[in-house]
Amino acid sequence: MAEGASPNNLCPKPVDDDWFEKVDQSKEIRTKLHFYFHDNATGEHQSVWVVAKSEITHISPTNFGLIYMVDNLMTVGPEPSSEVLGRVQGSPGFADLNNTAFALGLNFVFTEGKYKGSSICVLGRNPVLEKVREVPIVGGTGVFRMARGIAITSTYFLDEPNNNVILEYTLYVTHYSD
Repeated sequence: MAEGASPNNLCPKPVDDDWFEKVDQSKEIRTKLHFYFHDNATGEHQSVWVVAKSEITHISPTNFGLIYMVDNLMTVGPEPSSEVLGRVQGSPGFADLNNTAFALGLNFVFTEGKYKGSSICVLGRNPVLEKVREVPIVGGTGVFRMARGIAITSTYFLDEPNNNVILEYTLYVTHYSD
């Protein structure tokens, strides 16, 4: 668990002025993370829900305006029974009238292991039909406070009839030591 993190709500210890004033003296750390998340739109372990649609979603070839809310299982391996690292929580929404692409806002919330109590935030465009996609890392909490970097993602498995997906992610994160 990240130092000072609460075991109940997984929030890291709040930043104080002393930490903030010394951050420029801290060492930059580069961390590579690799994991999978399970995006289940149907079934017993559903983790994706439609929360909004635009007036044109039903006629749009790109699903423009369709917005989801997700709370997906994040694991070490592609199997749902693999070691759990945490949850992927956020809101992908189709935001391109001409190409199939999400405006993606996700938080990778670590609930187990070395990074328990920390999170990483990605925010950006995800052209979901491309084989490999890149999304910016724009922040984090706990160990990943003031994080930046890139997240590389690809579709590992697609159950198209049920719209269930396993996504593979590799994160290249720059953050600071305490």
